[in-house]
Amino acid sequence: MTFPVAVTSESSQVKNLRLALVGASSLLGVEIKDQLAASGVPRDAVTLFDLKEVAGVLTEYGDEARVFAETVSENLLTHSLICFCSDAKTATESLDAILGSGKVGIDCTQAWSDDPRAFAWIPGVSTPPARNDQRAIVIPSAACLMLGTTLAALGKLGEQVSATIFLPASDLGEAGLQELSQQSTAVLNLEKIDTAIFGRQLAFDLWPTAGLRDETQKVLVNELGKLGFVAPPIQIVRAPVFHGLAMSLYVPDVDTSEVSTALFDANVVVGNEDGVQIDSPLLVTGTPGLHAISVRPDHHGAWVWLTIDNFHARAAAAVEAMWAMSTPEFSDGLQ
Repeated sequence: MTFPVAVTSESSQVKNLRLALVGASSLLGVEIKDQLAASGVPRDAVTLFDLKEVAGVLTEYGDEARVFAETVSENLLTHSLICFCSDAKTATESLDAILGSGKVGIDCTQAWSDDPRAFAWIPGVSTPPARNDQRAIVIPSAACLMLGTTLAALGKLGEQVSATIFLPASDLGEAGLQELSQQSTAVLNLEKIDTAIFGRQLAFDLWPTAGLRDETQKVLVNELGKLGFVAPPIQIVRAPVFHGLAMSLYVPDVDTSEVSTALFDANVVVGNEDGVQIDSPLLVTGTPGLHAISVRPDHHGAWVWLTIDNFHARAAAAVEAMWAMSTPEFSDGLQ
């Protein structure tokens, strides 16, 4: 998984692009906005939409000042490409209008996951859309991006793997970050903790999601299935970290060199990068790509430790989908 190629304001891919970011003040929205600006997409090509309460608030796009606009359905349809970074309700309500008006929609909220008209996208894994009527793209969860990329890289080597995935608080958005922060402070000060988001104490603890009122594992299995993967045995753990996703993967009956080579060939960062060992969710924050630092032998196979920046990865996937959907065979027909 890599960054999209930088473009310029003269590039044919952005010359006529009018992009709407819905939920632009969310954690994911900010990351997508920053990646677009870093890629050279001009500010005038992007409108930053958000809730009424956020409208008019000052933000930035690259080095330039911008303000958030209120999300109004009619205004969204004046854009050729609409990306939903949050606000699943508006995404659901907008799909028919987007497709009916010849626009492209990218959904990062999973609101379109069960719609047969939507196309799941993992860069380097999903087959690019083959027809210009495939205009609804779903960006899977960070856990699906991570595991799907790994399974695709391993191919037949990954047919018998098992995985334990450690989810950060930011997997549940800004509310998850705030509750973990509050819990951490409250525990240290012997105060009452908030549990509205996690349902229990996560600070200084961790626990599996299985058996709880948590649909994360079910959602992941469904996402993998729609991408053509048979989900391996998976254990999902809520971890008391703020950012960064980690996965421990066991690959039986293989040599570590086979695993390392397969991952490296799929553009996974294997080992140290530029002399820096990125082997934890904390260290991976703000870095591109999937990192497989530890590939170590076991009696009958190999253990692999992988980390990824959950928001950086999903934002990169969304931006790459934008480039794919703005190529001439698609953009020539955009309204």
